[in-house]
Amino acid sequence: MSSIKQDLDSITSILSKALQPVPFERDYNSAFAQIAKILVRYGLDENHRNLRFRFILCMQEFFDAIPEDQWKIKDPKFIKESEDFAIARFRDWVLEQIT
Repeated sequence: MSSIKQDLDSITSILSKALQPVPFERDYNSAFAQIAKILVRYGLDENHRNLRFRFILCMQEFFDAIPEDQWKIKDPKFIKESEDFAIARFRDWVLEQIT
């Protein structure tokens, strides 16, 4: 039986792997379908499209906190920082839903 920590780590791994390829080559549907399967163990029957939207909202939090003229969308470090932030916020959201 998986623990919450193991499942959260799995979610982080799934998202990290999904974000590795070039943006237009990413398989978000598969990643969020895998996450949806994990959440079913906790009684959360979430559609993978809804989870993807939730992740986008987490990403938006990052950009909302920075003035638009300071966005560095061509800087891989900046993009990685935004993705890491979104993953952390998504994990927090999952934890809130299952506890």
